[in-house]
Amino acid sequence: MKKSSPKNKQVFKELRSRAEKSLLRRSVDSGAFPDKDIEKLIQELRVHQIELEMQNEELRIAQAELAESRDRYFDLYDLAPVGYFTLDEKGLILEVNLACADLLGSDRAALIRQRFSRFVSPRSQDTFYSHWKQSLRTDSKQVCELELKRKGGQAFYAQLQSVAVQENEGKAGRLRMAVVDITVQKAAEMALLDSHDHLESKVEERTADLLVANAQLEEQIEERVRMEKALLQSENELHLLTSRLLTIQEDERKSIALDLHDTIAQNLVAIRIFMETKLKTMADSPPPGVSLERIHSMVGECLADLRRILDHLRPSILDDLGLLIAIHRFCEEFQEMNHELRLEREITLKEKDIPEKYKIVVYRILQEALNNVSKHSQARSVRVSLRTKEGGVELRIEDDGVGFDVDEIHSNRLGGGIGLSSLQERAYLSGGSISILSRKGGGTAVVVSWNC
Repeated sequence: MKKSSPKNKQVFKELRSRAEKSLLRRSVDSGAFPDKDIEKLIQELRVHQIELEMQNEELRIAQAELAESRDRYFDLYDLAPVGYFTLDEKGLILEVNLACADLLGSDRAALIRQRFSRFVSPRSQDTFYSHWKQSLRTDSKQVCELELKRKGGQAFYAQLQSVAVQENEGKAGRLRMAVVDITVQKAAEMALLDSHDHLESKVEERTADLLVANAQLEEQIEERVRMEKALLQSENELHLLTSRLLTIQEDERKSIALDLHDTIAQNLVAIRIFMETKLKTMADSPPPGVSLERIHSMVGECLADLRRILDHLRPSILDDLGLLIAIHRFCEEFQEMNHELRLEREITLKEKDIPEKYKIVVYRILQEALNNVSKHSQARSVRVSLRTKEGGVELRIEDDGVGFDVDEIHSNRLGGGIGLSSLQERAYLSGGSISILSRKGGGTAVVVSWNC
């Protein structure tokens, strides 16, 4: 705590002297009072004296604290890192701290009674004037940003925070202001704005490029859609053409088979019967140099070959006796030609359960599948199943052969996938679905189904 100043001590000394003189005058006239009254008066004076001394001490302490607080305020005010100053109602600088004087590049003493507007750049004068007027009209803190200039003319950006000081009759006559140098922040903002503008420009350029690329991509997509539609149309036309070709092929086979059956086969049968009759009549005297038995045998072999050709072209038994008997006969012939294979059959439907249009397809798929088993599977057994399933017809051919990689076969049709392709094409063109399940060393299963 700071000691009382010499001026305060002089004041206390004068007050004490005046009190002693007053007490002395009262003591001169004390004879007029009774002793008890005098003692009482003396006692009261002593108490009053003690109270005065206590009040004097408290006053001294308060003055010391006030002086200390004032000194602390001036220290804080002067040494603050933020610039502070006070303006009167005319805009003149009344007070200014060292930080503000340093910001303005001038001596503090030289700033007193100077107009603050002298340090405001011309382009910020309107901003400062509006800020000053608004600060005087309201009790709330007002904030603005403007450009100031130092004594040497160097400009810098600053933020002003102003609060009005109320004087007599509640009128604002002064402004207390804080000044913060925001040049670095402004530079960062400008750099950020430049970067933002540059980025916006880049975004616009990139957007334009993307729009062009998107337009090109849309054109490519449209072109691809057109190509896909054209390809799909071509595929449909190809499937339709293939279907027609298969139909024509079957019709041609049927026609050729009928022609062969009605002409060459009948003639061969007639020749064979004629020769049998001749052999019986000439049994006792055969013609020299000619072996009718050999000719008869050759005619029989030709007739057997012709029947196999007829069955391959169009099995007449399919038209005459139906699909089930045709399958039974083909399986027997397949078993005779492949003695090493064990063939199992499971046919649980009736002839009427199979629509007429599917019969030749079922037969051809079975024929092709069993031929594939014979040529490629190296199987020991094969199982054929024909049954009704979920209101349709299902044909299943399974073997225990070496199997194969389905994807690999499909990717190289010329290497062995033509048979599978033929199966799939026939199933698809007849309105059915086909699944080929196989793996190397695990056998193969061909499953074809039609919804009737």
